[in-house]
Amino acid sequence: MWASIHLVFRNPYIYCGKYAHSGITVVSVAVSEVEIDASNLSLREVNAKIREAVGRGLRVHLKNASHIYGLAAGLKSGDIVIDGDAGDYLAMLNGGAKITVNGNAGDYVADGAWSGEVIVKGCVGYGASMYAYGGVLVVYGDAGDAVGQILKGATVIVNGCAGDSIGLYMVGGDIIIVGDAGKLVGDWMIRGCIYVGGKYESLGNNAKEAELTDDDIKKLSNLFNKYNVKADPSKFKKIVPLSLRPFYG
Repeated sequence: MWASIHLVFRNPYIYCGKYAHSGITVVSVAVSEVEIDASNLSLREVNAKIREAVGRGLRVHLKNASHIYGLAAGLKSGDIVIDGDAGDYLAMLNGGAKITVNGNAGDYVADGAWSGEVIVKGCVGYGASMYAYGGVLVVYGDAGDAVGQILKGATVIVNGCAGDSIGLYMVGGDIIIVGDAGKLVGDWMIRGCIYVGGKYESLGNNAKEAELTDDDIKKLSNLFNKYNVKADPSKFKKIVPLSLRPFYG
């Protein structure tokens, strides 16, 4: 009679076979998640471990990484979860990974991102999604100044409030601030849209309010449903460029 070994892991991939000589059913388990403690690791060491795990198809769970600047930079795939806070330049040049922070993040989150998804459950600092060409950044807390400056085409959602100079020189994409915004919203924006659910202190140069369309409301509704944002899309102010050629007369 064959004996059985039953092992339980989180989301395991299991292969069962029989060991011919001992008469025991062998259960080979490939664990789907790896934990990395970054306490005593450098940026190079942490990112090397992340890339190795992602290359093996493993979900990465990180802790004690608040001192690492440039964490998970340039990834093209992977599912990364960070417990606690993350430092500056988190997920810069992201090319397709999903990165979740169960805490706050520093300055320049998702800087220059191309695609993928970055979720921050807390607050972020200065320059979130600066230069981002694509992908999505969702911040469930507040954001500092310069959200989406020179934005190329990404989607940025801040479920709290944001600081000054949102969308400076942006040329595409969407910036959505569910709460209040500061001064110079949309300063010198060229293309793209900014949506503000609360109040803003002032508009910047070449920025104006425009009427929300049905397409705007549908777009916001889809994003809010996907990311569990509790807000009424019909109450948002839409800010767009006054001119597409503000520097040429």
